[in-house]
Amino acid sequence: MSDDAPPKKKKRKREHLKRTRYDIYAELIRVIYVWGECPLTRAARSTNMPVDRAKESITELVDRGLLEQDDDDGMRVFKVTVRGHQYLELYKRMAGLVGIPIPKPIIGM
Repeated sequence: MSDDAPPKKKKRKREHLKRTRYDIYAELIRVIYVWGECPLTRAARSTNMPVDRAKESITELVDRGLLEQDDDDGMRVFKVTVRGHQYLELYKRMAGLVGIPIPKPIIGM
């Protein structure tokens, strides 16, 4: 009997850490800040999230006063509030202290 069995695949270590809720919030706020006014689908695509999950997170951010919802010719768009800017600055400082890399948003979709 020969040992011609196919070699077992080695499990790869996950190179990315799972995003926390606060990471997702910071990415959404940053993307909306970069665009100025941003509709839900653009924010979702730019942060690599499904639209339904992005909607839940954006609703939470609006409820907490970090984003505001506006109407632009019948289309709902979101803007970053002063409190949202403060959150983003604190997040950047914390990430710098801990050594977490901050990914660049995906722009141009």
